[in-house]
Amino acid sequence: MPSGSPDRLSQLAIPTLASSPDAELSSSSSHDEIEVVLPGFDLTRPQNVHTDTDDSLDKAEKAIPGEKRDGDGDLEQGTAAAVRKRSSSSASQVGEWVGMLTGRIRGWTRSASDGSGTATPPTTTNPPRLPAGVRLGPVGPWDERFDAWLVRIRARRPRIGRALIWLRGPSPPWIETELPVFPLPFVGPQLHRFELWCSLKLAPMRRWRQFTTPVFLLAWLLGFVFLVRASFFTETSTPHGTPTWIGATDSYWFADTGCGINGTGCENTPGSTFVFRCPSLALDVELLNPYAIGADSISYDSLVVGGFDAEHTYRADSWICAAAIQHGLFTEHRGGCGQLEFVGEFTGFVGGEQHGVRSQSFDTTFPSSYRFLDAVSQTGCQDLRDDILGYDVAMSTVFSFFIRPSPQTWFWVLLCVGAWHNALASDPVSMPPDLEVAFERFAPVLFVGAAFWRHAWRWVAPAFENSGYILERTVWYLAGFWVSLDWIPINRLTPHDIQQEPGGLVAVIVLVIFLVAVVLNQLRVIRRTGWFFYYLKWYAVGGAVIGVLAALPGLELRLHHWIAAVCLMPGTAFVTRPSAIFQGFLLGMFIDGAMRWGLDSILQTSASLVGDGATGSPLPAFLTNSTNFASYVAEGIVAWEPISADLVSQGYDSFALLVDDVYKYSGPATNYSLAGLDASLVHYFRLAYQNSGTVGDFTKAATAFISNSTWIDPRPGPS
Repeated sequence: MPSGSPDRLSQLAIPTLASSPDAELSSSSSHDEIEVVLPGFDLTRPQNVHTDTDDSLDKAEKAIPGEKRDGDGDLEQGTAAAVRKRSSSSASQVGEWVGMLTGRIRGWTRSASDGSGTATPPTTTNPPRLPAGVRLGPVGPWDERFDAWLVRIRARRPRIGRALIWLRGPSPPWIETELPVFPLPFVGPQLHRFELWCSLKLAPMRRWRQFTTPVFLLAWLLGFVFLVRASFFTETSTPHGTPTWIGATDSYWFADTGCGINGTGCENTPGSTFVFRCPSLALDVELLNPYAIGADSISYDSLVVGGFDAEHTYRADSWICAAAIQHGLFTEHRGGCGQLEFVGEFTGFVGGEQHGVRSQSFDTTFPSSYRFLDAVSQTGCQDLRDDILGYDVAMSTVFSFFIRPSPQTWFWVLLCVGAWHNALASDPVSMPPDLEVAFERFAPVLFVGAAFWRHAWRWVAPAFENSGYILERTVWYLAGFWVSLDWIPINRLTPHDIQQEPGGLVAVIVLVIFLVAVVLNQLRVIRRTGWFFYYLKWYAVGGAVIGVLAALPGLELRLHHWIAAVCLMPGTAFVTRPSAIFQGFLLGMFIDGAMRWGLDSILQTSASLVGDGATGSPLPAFLTNSTNFASYVAEGIVAWEPISADLVSQGYDSFALLVDDVYKYSGPATNYSLAGLDASLVHYFRLAYQNSGTVGDFTKAATAFISNSTWIDPRPGPS
């Protein structure tokens, strides 16, 4: 479908019927009416105008590329309309002025010999014609009132009126049903000829697709089920026992107070073993909040401590899968099985980097640790999600290009395949995949998918079939759909994450530039087809609603994956190749967010956004410091300030103390004995208030060298 130049559009807008046959404009001083009569075209009740219905879509889907449509024929024969507008009870001069202005907007000229206000259109024998593949949208009362308002604006403020009329574009708006040839001088015609040749050769596939489609989908489903079963649901046995599935962040120690006083809740018998199985891509999971290890902390990395001493000992809070990859038991891309042995208390964890995994050092004692046993077979332990991805990409390509399903079938198959690929292969919520959660999240995905089809896809996807561009449909939609978002180093769009996450600010800048370019291009297309103010109206309403929600106290606006896709999808309902790419991309983004995390709320509390990070609670202060530590060593204690009266009124009633990252004390006392600590080792102290048993933020670690009475004060802020 020709896109049309601005001159072409200016002839087709309300300004559109410039080449219309005879028109009459009559004005009388004794009546309050001005009447413009155009043969055959009634804007209030459009004849032979397709409306926004699924029936008209079905007709468009069945159209043969290049075939003349009934609606176009009617337009070529000329249409008839009568537009009436009320004016105030004024003399004929007012009617003459408005009539002249309306005629000029529509492209008519005034007869020089007629003083009655009659406007005569250009004499022509050609009726109005629309570009190929374009039909007119419906015209409702709102559109008529808006056009009348534009006429009044044009009369009072010509420049502003001309700008608004230009922004409005054609009226009635266009609904495009075909694509033009690919806009490259040599590639476009060659690609068009190749598409025609393929369509000719594959014509039997299209004729019989009601039979070939279910057969192909059944074969696709069987292959997918076989691969998923082999990857996740087949029981694997090793000489050391049946391995247990674990997640990428599983470990044998919980942070801060999670293991109880002295870590009694996380004890393991030294010498006991555990056989485990890890999924692939375990290194893609990172710490999103700072995690304290002695006086240091890490974030946006895997949690691994130790592993580079002579016996390769890891601290118990190290993520098992990441530590196993560093140790060399298996690769990140395939996952695998391993066996570990619990060691118990260990002193002096040595960090390093190997196989793409960096571990931290910890130079004092920790009560629990483990080592890996190397003699574990990897037969049957590999994660096949990369193979499943390749299989689904290949099958979706064959399905689109060779089977050539109808546009609606193509959309729903892509939606369902993407949802189950996410739930069972690429991003399962647990290992093995939890089918209960998958079905729970799949139903809402179907309902949102119906809205996607209704308001966006059904306008664009059929145009590729109407034009015969099935290869292009395959490339543009699947390229956007299967491209992963993992390359963007942003997990949460909060100011803190953007500043702290490596590459976060650069990624946001690039993303914003890309989105601005996309939005500007879509606005250009929306204006060209006459839907600019329609979309502006509804997006303004949506923006106002979001603004009200963002102002609610105690809640924060969170733009999740699925919400962003829902907001942006309506803006892609225009027949262009970029729209196809955006639709595929947004559908994939929606599925990824909805099937992995569910339809999370657009408004969330600060606590739910923080997760295990700092909450901003008050921080206690040590009385022991770098100048008086010797006297406290003589007393054999570490001391801190008591709770102030103001904090007592807020409910704070006790303290929690971590020594060497282990929960050692909980209570109202303001000191802790050093008697049980090894004076030859360095020790780390972190302190927090408690409110009825709920622990607040811990301070950063104070470092104590008891042997030489040296104390290093903690840095400001929470750990």
